[in-house]
Amino acid sequence: MSLRPEAMLNLRGRLSVRAYLIPGICVFLSWTAAAFNDPQHQIQLQSACDPLPLTQETWHKLNLDKYILEYPGGRNLTVNDYAAGVGAKNFHCGISEWCNAGQMCHPVQGLDWYVLFAIQEWTERMNNLYAAIGFTMSLVQANLLGIVSALFPQPNNLRIFSQKTHFAMGAALASLMVAIVPMVLELALSVSIAATWIAGLVLIPATLATGVSVATQYKHVPKDAFGLGSELNYQISNYQEQVQEALRNQTHSQLNAGISSPEGMAGALTGGSYLDPKQFRSLESIENDLQNITVGASVAHILKSMNAFVTIGSDPCSGSGKNGAWSGDNVLSYCNSNGTMFNIVTVSSHRSKVKNHIPNAGALASKFGITTEYLTSSAIECQATRKNSLVTMHANSTLSTIENDGAAKCIIDLPVCDCRSAEFKKRKKNIGTVKACREAGVAI
Repeated sequence: MSLRPEAMLNLRGRLSVRAYLIPGICVFLSWTAAAFNDPQHQIQLQSACDPLPLTQETWHKLNLDKYILEYPGGRNLTVNDYAAGVGAKNFHCGISEWCNAGQMCHPVQGLDWYVLFAIQEWTERMNNLYAAIGFTMSLVQANLLGIVSALFPQPNNLRIFSQKTHFAMGAALASLMVAIVPMVLELALSVSIAATWIAGLVLIPATLATGVSVATQYKHVPKDAFGLGSELNYQISNYQEQVQEALRNQTHSQLNAGISSPEGMAGALTGGSYLDPKQFRSLESIENDLQNITVGASVAHILKSMNAFVTIGSDPCSGSGKNGAWSGDNVLSYCNSNGTMFNIVTVSSHRSKVKNHIPNAGALASKFGITTEYLTSSAIECQATRKNSLVTMHANSTLSTIENDGAAKCIIDLPVCDCRSAEFKKRKKNIGTVKACREAGVAI
């Protein structure tokens, strides 16, 4: 059957339309596919649920400090309230509570996810700090007992470990806590980001120092290692309880303050440090450093309880020890390659003469790896670091001021007396080393 001429014209028209329409559709679809496959368009489409790099730069780029400060109703929203409002119903943070922001868009989106992630990391650091405090106190207890037992072995400890030394050790224990807590803070957090509120933790041992010293003064000297261990355990457990309780309370207060207030997350997260987990150290790394710090600090504070101090150049390097140092297991003496002698000596019970001998002093190096060179050089470095040799904690101290004063850097803070000047040698000859050092401003 043949088509009529008009039918043939209509068919040709339809074929003509298809010929133009179909290629056009194909071109449109190819353009659309290209647009969606273009990397730039992919970033735009994915950016809503793919977070930017977790860095401080991102925090500043997104202006998150301002976002938290100006969050609607933020002065009255706790962290839980805020989290629930943005879709995170089970976001519960605190000591022994590890909140998790999850992945972006599951369910929290946008800027709120970055804020919750930073809160998650802040909580992680507070929990690490809480654990580090407990670990540190355990180390201090073990180190103190081990060092005292090594220096004052049975039965000599009953004769040497006098009531006066016992009382002084109570004060030294308190000052040891004051020195160590800032170190724990610095390792677990970072002085550059630690807020002023955390300085309250530093002051807790200082407020207990007087009470512990007085309490120790009226206690009988422990008659054996078990008694000494029990007393140390009691005192150190008390410190640990006080410091950890303060941290728990402060963490709870910040989480339950308005997120937009300085006392809340607006203050804790300022600057965006907590958005970058890589800059914080692992708990394992912190504990390894604390192991070394607490041994040195414990030795130093036991020596301080014995009225020990460092002398530089008080005697020539003409002894029978290495490089001319004094020899024997009952001295702490070191001579450097320049021929300068460094000794750790104590003040006599009458507080007027130097005692060169420290019973069983050699055990510090043989059992604990604490050499005279390390002790003396660290004490000298500490004195140079501090603005003065009598840094103390005050009620208005902050962690930053403590760091600037050098307390957090001074693991070994024994007094140091430089005996090398001609004027000092002249004074020493007339009035003795102890009085000459005191006149030079050394606190012994």
